[in-house]
Amino acid sequence: MNKVVSEKEFEINYYEVDFKKQLLITSLMNYFDDVATKQSEDIGGGLDYMRNKGIAWVLYKWDITIKRYPMFRERIKVRTSSYSLKKFYGYRTFEVFDKNNDVICSANSVWLLIDINKRRAKRITEDIYKMYGLTEKDNKPLIIENVRLPEKFDFERHFDVRYSDIDTNNHVNNVKYVDWAIETVPIDIVLNYSLENLNITYKKEAVYGENVKSSTKVQKTDCGYIGLHKISDNSDKELCVIKTVWKNKYPPA
Repeated sequence: MNKVVSEKEFEINYYEVDFKKQLLITSLMNYFDDVATKQSEDIGGGLDYMRNKGIAWVLYKWDITIKRYPMFRERIKVRTSSYSLKKFYGYRTFEVFDKNNDVICSANSVWLLIDINKRRAKRITEDIYKMYGLTEKDNKPLIIENVRLPEKFDFERHFDVRYSDIDTNNHVNNVKYVDWAIETVPIDIVLNYSLENLNITYKKEAVYGENVKSSTKVQKTDCGYIGLHKISDNSDKELCVIKTVWKNKYPPA
């Protein structure tokens, strides 16, 4: 049985880039979500299938590495495949190719299958294995290290969860947490350094109307900065923890 591999071409639009005319990290993550959803829809395991079964895939972890950001009007190809399935977890990989077929971005991800009514983990069924071209022998996990948070943070901001932040599972879209984390990084780092790696663990859902707090600790390294981020609710319960790695690729703005 062959693993299902899916890909989709994108042209980088003006509304998806930053002041350097390069693709925003959040736009890249949206591409990943889009091609993964496309694959599920194409093989019959999409939104309607999941809703009828009373199940949903919930993103648990990301490990995203950027060698080079695509630029405005550049055409790229995003490819994904289901790497393995084990008990309640799905492991998925992503690659981004430029016109020369060079890999310029890559990502590993971990997803949790849940029963949407009982709000708890659901064991992956045989039909899901077959959809993605996998067997129960394809059960090797992708290891993504846990983020270790500091005791104290340097920067903090509060955000209200808006209607536009909500996804089809009625909780905050996974990309919004990265938005909130980056908003607490000092602007001179955002302007003069390149975000090269994201390590994310999602711990608890946020929903419409909540107020969330984004806290960040910045640590200087030989070639840039490391950001440690905690997104929490009003009770200070962790919703999401993130590690960002910033490298100095640009002269001061």
